[in-house]
Amino acid sequence: MTAQASRRAIVRALGGAALAASVPASLVRAQAGDRIKIGWAISKTGPFAGGAASAQLPNYRLWVDDVNKAGGIAVGGSKRLLEVVEYDDRSQPEEAVRAIERLVNQDKVDFVLPPWGTGMNLAVAPAIHKGGFPMIMPTCITDQMPQLVKRWNNMFSLLGTPSNYSDAIVALLAQMRTDGKIGNKVAMVNVTDQGGLELAAAARKSLKAAKFDIVVDSSYPISTQDMTPLIADAQRANPDAFLAFSYPPDTLGLTEAARVRGFNPKVFYVGVGSALPLYANKFGANAEGVMGLGGWNPNTDAIKAYIGRHQALIGQPPEQWVSVLCYSGLQALAQAIEKVGKLDRAAIVQALNSSTFDTVAGPLKFDNHILAGGWTVGQWQGGSFAAIAPKQPGAREPVAKPAWKA
Repeated sequence: MTAQASRRAIVRALGGAALAASVPASLVRAQAGDRIKIGWAISKTGPFAGGAASAQLPNYRLWVDDVNKAGGIAVGGSKRLLEVVEYDDRSQPEEAVRAIERLVNQDKVDFVLPPWGTGMNLAVAPAIHKGGFPMIMPTCITDQMPQLVKRWNNMFSLLGTPSNYSDAIVALLAQMRTDGKIGNKVAMVNVTDQGGLELAAAARKSLKAAKFDIVVDSSYPISTQDMTPLIADAQRANPDAFLAFSYPPDTLGLTEAARVRGFNPKVFYVGVGSALPLYANKFGANAEGVMGLGGWNPNTDAIKAYIGRHQALIGQPPEQWVSVLCYSGLQALAQAIEKVGKLDRAAIVQALNSSTFDTVAGPLKFDNHILAGGWTVGQWQGGSFAAIAPKQPGAREPVAKPAWKA
């Protein structure tokens, strides 16, 4: 199989079950009584389709299905079912903006849910703000958030900032260095889309502040098919830790290239996509010890029930980081609507920024429009992408990564 064909196969595997699944009747039309019309434009085709289908689109569908099965959202003393209008933005910012404008001006939706990815979210932010819609973003990560919310006060980030993640992994590396488990050399690669660029910039700053020696610092376009040259360059530098701020197909490709070449640094950390069940299914025992962004603690009754509903509706288990955040953000939106008691978007935005919500992930609160508290480093341990940072209830201790197996 060629590298290009392999990448296409990975994208199909990432998105296939979620995109091909038939849409439940409860999701598309609410046939009786008043409705709340929800709209979204998201990548069903193009390079972002795998990411959108891995964690975001399935949870949009699950949330709507759960709400409608429960009778709807309470607004002013009566429950309203949800009706959905959705478009494919084709992984193109211009198409995403046009789709948002259609949702607002032609479809007259009551609420708009955001697209997948940092760049796409920033592209549509002005259009969503113009309509006054609360914009709860499960896949936008930028250090610009404190400045952006001064301009667009309807934005809310469920991921935090790149600095949250870079500071966390670098702090973990520094502790391992102090404990004599690793040396000082770090190799780093990143995809040249907005999310990868911001994460790499934050990591570069954190690594330099902690006096690590960055022996490789490479970037690659999102269209890159073959990850072997990137891994070969890193391997020649013989680093103690390898950090990749990558998107799902790249995350899988980088891991496979490292396995095939026997590149086995003491810390192997790969970006978006490392939390996918597909990652563990593809690599089996070789996933053990691999680190990445985020993580989760699935050992609560609420998350166990959520996993069951996701499996039943979507046909596959959820991704083990962003999925729960995405669903929790939608729960917060529904609770904010009920708290306000009417479809007053400005009041709902205010409620989101000033209230604490009961979600599957536990209490959810935004601090200056950014989720307070979330997990920042995860590691595959015994079949689960376990949260290992920050050190708070539910976090596990990191384990040593074993050598790749044949």
